[in-house]
Amino acid sequence: MRRLIPVMLLLLIAWPAALAQDEQDVLGMMFDSVGYTRADIGFHPKGYWNRYPLDIPYRLTSFDDLFAEPFKLIDYARTMEAAAEKYLDPAFLDTTSLGLYYLTYSLGVDRKQGGFRNYSPNLIPVKDSVNPLEKALERLYLASGEQAEGLTFGTEGGWPPFRNEIKEIGNHIDKRTELILAAAVVNLEDIIRWRNLAFRRCDVRAMQKVYGLRDLSSTQSDGTVYHPEIDDIAATIDWPSLHYAGLKGATLAEFLADSLDAAAFASDKKSTISTPYGDFILIGKDYFKKSSEKRININNALLVIDFGADGNYSGCTGANGGLSNPVSIFIDLGGNDKYPCETDQPSLGAGILGIGVFYEKNGNDNFDTKNLTQGCGLFGVGIMFDREGIDKYSAELSAQGCGYFGIGLCFDASGDDEYYLYGDGQGYGGVGGGVGVLADFSGNDRYTGEPYSEVFNRGDYHSENKINGNGVQGVGFGRRGDGSDGHSWAGGLGAIIDIYGNDHYRSGNWSLGCAYWFSTGIAVDKSGDDYYESCYFTQGSGAHYCNGILLDEGGADRHELFETAGAGLGFGWDYTNAFLINIGGDDSYYANMISMGLAQIRSNAFLVDVGGNDKYLLKKGTPGLGEATYREDYRFPRDLAPYYYYSKSFGGFIDIGGQDEYISFDDTGKSPHFVAANNTVWFNPSKSDSTYGADNFGVGVDIEDGIIPELEKWNK
Repeated sequence: MRRLIPVMLLLLIAWPAALAQDEQDVLGMMFDSVGYTRADIGFHPKGYWNRYPLDIPYRLTSFDDLFAEPFKLIDYARTMEAAAEKYLDPAFLDTTSLGLYYLTYSLGVDRKQGGFRNYSPNLIPVKDSVNPLEKALERLYLASGEQAEGLTFGTEGGWPPFRNEIKEIGNHIDKRTELILAAAVVNLEDIIRWRNLAFRRCDVRAMQKVYGLRDLSSTQSDGTVYHPEIDDIAATIDWPSLHYAGLKGATLAEFLADSLDAAAFASDKKSTISTPYGDFILIGKDYFKKSSEKRININNALLVIDFGADGNYSGCTGANGGLSNPVSIFIDLGGNDKYPCETDQPSLGAGILGIGVFYEKNGNDNFDTKNLTQGCGLFGVGIMFDREGIDKYSAELSAQGCGYFGIGLCFDASGDDEYYLYGDGQGYGGVGGGVGVLADFSGNDRYTGEPYSEVFNRGDYHSENKINGNGVQGVGFGRRGDGSDGHSWAGGLGAIIDIYGNDHYRSGNWSLGCAYWFSTGIAVDKSGDDYYESCYFTQGSGAHYCNGILLDEGGADRHELFETAGAGLGFGWDYTNAFLINIGGDDSYYANMISMGLAQIRSNAFLVDVGGNDKYLLKKGTPGLGEATYREDYRFPRDLAPYYYYSKSFGGFIDIGGQDEYISFDDTGKSPHFVAANNTVWFNPSKSDSTYGADNFGVGVDIEDGIIPELEKWNK
C-alpha cells in the first residue's frame, strides 16, 4: 500500500486539472495514462497461436468483429434495444400487422444470418372466389403429393375428408372469415415449401434423431455427449430458405390475429379439418363452457385458432409435432388461458427442424410447460408472442427465448409478467450459433432462473454445487469439446431486453449478459429502478473466448451478488470482453470477490457508472474495482503456448458524477476501500509495482465531469 501513495498524489494533481473541463473523454484519458488506445482493447487471434482454439465452427458473423472491437458491443446491444422498443410498442402494433415480422427479422434472422433485408415477407394474397377454402386445401393436398380427389367405381369415395369438414365449418363462418382462412392455408403451404427446401439435402434419419434430442441443455457445455447427426444437418441445411419460412410464419400469425374477429366463429363449436401436414382446428369462444371436453391436447396441428375462449391446452401448442408436421401455428384471440404440458413435447412456439409460432392476443395467461418451449428453435425458428395481459411463464429447460443451431424468440408487449426457468433460456444463444432472445416492452416484470440446486439440480462447482449454473437472462454458450472429443462448437447470441418498468432479475451462475466459449451474451434494461441479484459469472462477465455486456440505462438500481458472490459486475476470465454499464440513478453494487472491472487471464473487463450517488461494496482482500491480475506468462512467453505473451489485457473502472462511496467489508465490519475513493484515480497493478506493465493494466477513475463517447453518441 505504501507504494501506491506517491502515485496517487501525482494523479490527484494531474487528472482533475485535465478533466475539469466538460466533454472530456474519460475513457480515452484512462487509456492514455498507460500508453494504450482503444485499438489495444480486443483480440485478434493469429494462426501461429499454438494451443489457441482457432478452428471453432458455427461462429456467428458478428462474433469475430465484436471480439476484436469490444466497444461495438454497446452499439450492438443498442440496436437490439431499439428494435424491441420500436416494434414491441403497443402503439406501433396498433398501426400494422408486420410488428412480429420486424421483430423476428431484427432480433432473430438478422443476428443469425446476413443477406436478408426486411423489405417484405411476401405473403400470397387470396382473392374472392367460389369456395376459396376448399380450393386452398386442394392446393395443399396436391403440394404434399397426395390426392385431392378420391374416386372409386365412378363415384366419390369420401376421401380425403376435408370437403365434408369444410361444409360443416361453412355453417359457422361468414364469407370474409372463409377468405382469411383460405389465405392462411395458401400461405401455410408456401411456408411448408420453403421449410422443406431448407432440409432437402439433409438425411431424414439424422433429422429423426435430432428431433428426438432432449439432452442438449445438459450435455453440450463441456462436450459430454457428441451427436454427429447435428454436424451432418448443419453441413447440408439451406439457411435462407429456413429463415424465409420463419419470417413468413411470423407474419401470417400476426395477420390472422389482427384480421379475425373473435365473434366470427360459432361460440360453442370446435371444428377440425384434416390435412397432410396436421390438423386445422377452430375453437369457439364458449366451447370449454358448454362442452364436456375441458382440455384439448394438441399433438399434430398445422393451425389452431382459438376465438377467445378461456382455454386449456396441452401438447404441441404452436410447435411442430414431428417431421410430418413441419410447421405449426397457434393463434389465441383472447381469454384467460392455461397451457399445462407435463411431457417433453415441444410447445408454445417451438421450431424443431421446422417452424413453430404461438401468438396470444390478450388475456391473463398461465404458461406452464417443460422443455423446448416458449420460443425455442433447434435447427428451426420458434416464436412466442404475447401482446397483452398479466402472464406467468414457467418452464424447466430450453425456453423463453432459446436457440440451438436455430432461432428462439419470446416476446411480451405489456403487463406485469413473471418468468421462471431452471436453465438455458430467457435469452439463451446455445450451440451452433443459436440465437435466443427474450424481449419485454413494459410492466414491472420478474425474471427468475432458479438459483438453488436443491430445487432443481444444475449445481455448479464454482459455488460448491449449491448454486445452479443457469444459463439465463442474456447468455451465450458454446460446446467446449477440447476436454473431451475435440468437437468444439461456437455458441451463439443470447439477449434479454426490457424496455419499461421496475424489474427484478434473480438467478444463480452464468446469467445477465454473460457468455462462454465463442459466444455473446447481452442484457439490456432501458429504464426503471431495477434489482439484479445473482451469484457467479454474472452481470456483464464471461469465460473462455467470449463477449458479455449488461447495459442499464436509467433508474436507481441494485447490483448484488450472493452466496459465492463473485466473477461478476464487469469480470472477464480467459480472453473475455466484459462490460457492466449503468447510466443514471443512485446505484449500489455488492460482491465478495473478483468483481467490478476485473480482468483475469488476458481479458478486458469494465464497470462504468455515469451519474448518480453510487455505492460500491467489495470484500476486503479481493481483486477488483479496476484491476488486471498479472501472470508471468504475460512478460515471458510459454514454451508451448506463447499466445498469452502476444495478447493485451485491461481492467477498467469508471464512475462519472455524484458523491460516491467505496467500502471494504469483512466479518469485523466496514471501512473505506484502501485505494478507491470519490474524485480519485488509481492503478492496479500500481505503476510502482514490479508487476506493472506486460501489456496488462488496471485503472480506476472516479471523476465529477466528462463523457464516454461510445455512450454519448446515442444520446439524441
